[in-house]
Amino acid sequence: MPLLVLRIALAIGALTDLFVAALMLFFQSLTGPLLDVPTRDPSIAAFVGCELVVVALVYLALLRDPVRFRPLLYIVALDQVFAAAWPAFEVWHGDIAGTWKTLGPIPFNLALGTIYLIAARTDQSPRRRNAT
Repeated sequence: MPLLVLRIALAIGALTDLFVAALMLFFQSLTGPLLDVPTRDPSIAAFVGCELVVVALVYLALLRDPVRFRPLLYIVALDQVFAAAWPAFEVWHGDIAGTWKTLGPIPFNLALGTIYLIAARTDQSPRRRNAT
């Protein structure tokens, strides 16, 4: 996989997590209208926002040097799988209305997770010459 594709996917993931983190930390009243995610408990929303900031920092570390931090790709792949599974689980149980804001990003999140997993399993380390 080209490194440019991975960097674009990482930038999308970082921006998405930073946007949702800002909503959860500072603008909790907007999570319902913008994301169709009701904020039932402000303290849990703030906790989720802090978690998303930490994961966004992992994305930024990967953007800086994806080859060096390649094992962290599994963490961001898990982040995308969680971002797809949580709304699907809520819709399945009838807690969140199944609108395009809830269901639309699920295939996109799974595609990003797949890109991260493929990149994590691909050996992109620089080739070493034989010293002898």
